[in-house]
Amino acid sequence: MKIVPTLLAAAVVALIALIAVTAAPVPIQAAAARHYRADDNGDPINGRKVYLRENCYICHGGRVGGGMCPSFRDDPRDESDVEDAVLNGTSSGMPSFRGRVTQREIVDIAAYFATLRSAREPTFTHWWEPGTPTR
Repeated sequence: MKIVPTLLAAAVVALIALIAVTAAPVPIQAAAARHYRADDNGDPINGRKVYLRENCYICHGGRVGGGMCPSFRDDPRDESDVEDAVLNGTSSGMPSFRGRVTQREIVDIAAYFATLRSAREPTFTHWWEPGTPTR
């Protein structure tokens, strides 16, 4: 009967390992692995993934429609506004994400905001799944 406790212990260890891997932060480099050119206008799909990964929806809403923080659906911010807010935070309470997002990801977030209220707007919710659908 020593097999049952051993199997139970192995199952617990496997579950703990699974939880640790699932809860581990996503490396910034992995999220920004796509190579880009300097004249690239950004990838709105990756921008949506970063928006979800960094939990921006908690304050700005799942579809960037606002909540306790501004909506960008009617007045999307341009890249310089996005960069300033993401890197430096805002006086109204948004924290800085410096060191959590790359310059490429900032460009992608701005590209995502530019697609809001258009047929190109990505609306998926599972940013971690490979091959995430675009709508």
